[in-house]
Amino acid sequence: MIMVKDNQPVKEGFSVTGLIRKIPKTIWVLSFVSLLMNSSSSVISSLSPIFIIGLLGGNSFDLGLVRGITEALAYVIKLFSGVLSDYIGRRKIFILIGYGAAIFTKPIFMMASSVFTYMSAQTVERVANGLRDTPRDAMVADTSPKGMKGTCFGLRQGMATLGSTIGGIFCWKILQTLGGDEASIRFVYIIAIIPIVLSVTLLCFGIKDAADITALKKRKGFPMKREDMRELGREYWHFIFVCLAFMMSRFSESFLVYRAQTLGLEVQYQPLMLAIMYFAYTPASKMVGIWSDKTDRKQFLIAGFLLMIVSCAILGRATQIWQVVLGIIVYGIHFGATQGTLYAMVSDYSLKHLRGTTFGIFNITCAMGMCFSSMLMGYLWDKCGASVAFSVNAGIASLAVLFLLFLKPSKQERQ
Repeated sequence: MIMVKDNQPVKEGFSVTGLIRKIPKTIWVLSFVSLLMNSSSSVISSLSPIFIIGLLGGNSFDLGLVRGITEALAYVIKLFSGVLSDYIGRRKIFILIGYGAAIFTKPIFMMASSVFTYMSAQTVERVANGLRDTPRDAMVADTSPKGMKGTCFGLRQGMATLGSTIGGIFCWKILQTLGGDEASIRFVYIIAIIPIVLSVTLLCFGIKDAADITALKKRKGFPMKREDMRELGREYWHFIFVCLAFMMSRFSESFLVYRAQTLGLEVQYQPLMLAIMYFAYTPASKMVGIWSDKTDRKQFLIAGFLLMIVSCAILGRATQIWQVVLGIIVYGIHFGATQGTLYAMVSDYSLKHLRGTTFGIFNITCAMGMCFSSMLMGYLWDKCGASVAFSVNAGIASLAVLFLLFLKPSKQERQ
């Protein structure tokens, strides 16, 4: 396979196959690590409704509370890990610690006997996630060849979702073989440690910080400065506002599984719901990543936001499992059209010496939005039913579309 040096420009006029071959080694390693880690993490997402509501006696609000608060905490950590990686000029150390810490969370999940214990395990898992994600995304931006950011982010995101698909299918197969009882559900969490160990091993020997990132450690004073916030520019902050509005409508994927559960889907088949979502996500993420390097990324965000609204409409009115599956497929396509594109746009609007900071601000913005959305979804579902909960989220997504229409392109040249 032909590789190019990190952050080097590539020639125009090549095929998709040639484009993929020009992606640097660091991007490939981070992508394969994302595949392995998400195959493990999807266990938590797919089994959360079963564990919290079925085994621990919680309700839909408890599910939203656990997922919302812990996701918010992860994103807060993402802010500081990004800022610190800019400040010391190192990304790899944060990535290694974050992925390594995840090894210790799965036994805690397995032994959880209350919603509080489960939430504690989820908190540790999300803190580890927050520690690694922003430096990892900044490393992708650091090492992407010029004009290929959408492709590189799309690849990493696509591999992550492929891992989630594999994890969901594996989880289903284990539960189908062992049965859907409590012992087999807890056993799956232990098996999920294996891909984490492989990921850490691959990271130790497969990635390195970009040559020019070490120059950032020369900055003096407090890592986050007021002038940095002004330097980011009005367009960046408008983009962040759009992200906040949209994330206030993007609920935890655990509610997709719970929707199927409420319509009578058997326990052993519930992990397949997320596998289906990620199966729809993966090709969409890769293709949109490549296309967004050639045209206005905002077009894909608008399409993705609209698909979110359609998904909510289908899921809110579903009365049969096949309708839930259709809504999940649409949700997966929406995810593929938006997630990698959002990360590429953060890079478009960021400044080279503030990449970790800009990704950190983006991530904490997502935290606030998703915390609000998941808790609101759980509360409305518990008090008013699924139809009202999904309808409210569709309304919030509609407002995000309106805000997005007025977003101006970045003044920075795409690099």
